[in-house]
Amino acid sequence: MKHTMILLGLCLMTICAQAQTAKQVLDKASAEMKKIQSLTAQFEVSINGKVDKGSILLQDTKFRTTTSENTIWFDGKTMWTYVHNDEEVNVTEPTSQQVARINPYSFMNMYKQGYDLAYGANSSTYYEVVMTAINANTSIQKVLLRINKVDYTPMYIMMGTSKTDLEISITSLKKSEKQPDSAFRFNKAQYPKVEVVDLR
Repeated sequence: MKHTMILLGLCLMTICAQAQTAKQVLDKASAEMKKIQSLTAQFEVSINGKVDKGSILLQDTKFRTTTSENTIWFDGKTMWTYVHNDEEVNVTEPTSQQVARINPYSFMNMYKQGYDLAYGANSSTYYEVVMTAINANTSIQKVLLRINKVDYTPMYIMMGTSKTDLEISITSLKKSEKQPDSAFRFNKAQYPKVEVVDLR
């Protein structure tokens, strides 16, 4: 019995140490990202098995992302979603969970509360961190991240329980100077024929 308790204690200590180390990796990644004024990333995304390519311009909580199907602007509060084929822009004020499904870098703040953190299958080039929601009602139950061991930038992000949910592979990153706020807001003058539907 005594030996069993000792082994159990050692297992718990190992789990706690892993969680702390996984958190330290994300703390470092978050800190490095905050040093960048803005960045542009190219990515490949798979949603429910459908593959597409896109790009994102990111600055603080603001972003602009483009795929073959849509362009989305988010200024930190308001989101404009332009569906290319429909010639329509929907205006909303999304929740943080809704933003997280669109902005692959949302995990930079998500991991700080509401998730248990643990190492996954680390490799020689990346740390793999698994985020598991503590609350069963959280819309994003699981996130798997691969963080580059050299510069702590994200290389791969999966949200959901399998690759059939949302899978993002970052193919390139470019740091740039601070962008004006207008870069993250829909400009009606540039899309005169597009119908704007305000859903707020």
